[in-house]
Amino acid sequence: MEPLAFIHGLQLTDSFFPVGAFAYSDGLETAAAGGEVHDAASLCEWMNHFVEGVFIPCEGLALVKGMRALKTGESDALAQLDEELTALRPAAEIRVASTSLGKRLLSLYSSICGDKQFPEAKLLPHGNAPLAYALVFFHRGIAEHEAALAFGYNRLAGMVSAGLRLISIGHQQGQQLLSQTIERLPAAVDRIMEMVDEPVRSFNPRLDIQQMNHQYVYSRLFRS
Repeated sequence: MEPLAFIHGLQLTDSFFPVGAFAYSDGLETAAAGGEVHDAASLCEWMNHFVEGVFIPCEGLALVKGMRALKTGESDALAQLDEELTALRPAAEIRVASTSLGKRLLSLYSSICGDKQFPEAKLLPHGNAPLAYALVFFHRGIAEHEAALAFGYNRLAGMVSAGLRLISIGHQQGQQLLSQTIERLPAAVDRIMEMVDEPVRSFNPRLDIQQMNHQYVYSRLFRS
């Protein structure tokens, strides 16, 4: 990967890049309120479950398939992926979170990239975050494998950030947990690259139920 592409990849996945991800916990707040996630060990289990049940078969796979569709100029396939991601999410708050983050990413990137031809609006009917990242990574010349690694890191770091605000763990413990979990990403991305011709799918009742129950949490810090 070219040095500038690498640096831009760091920029796009940094928590400093203001897409508003800090406002969403993807159901983690519900799990913390109910006591399911209450310490570093249970947060680690939650993150590992995300890697296996969401990142590999759904979000990460959608990102790679989206980048391949962009590479071959198959805009209809990209739009279909966006429709599928929306249909696969049973929790309304998660659908809103994904499209809100995706649209914010595309709008912000479009304003700073200096390319008036950046085609974010017409390609994605909903603007789900994995495919929005596929668009900006592809535009920056980042390869599919590295893009999936970067996106996976972004998602896991966001979970640790939410966990620091929800349960009793310190920053050092949070970084230890993140370091431990991201070690699984290379193998996870290798699996994604092997299954890129398969359809995206999602069957994660544990996360889905927590996400759907977020509206019933008495006191909330997050939007999802």
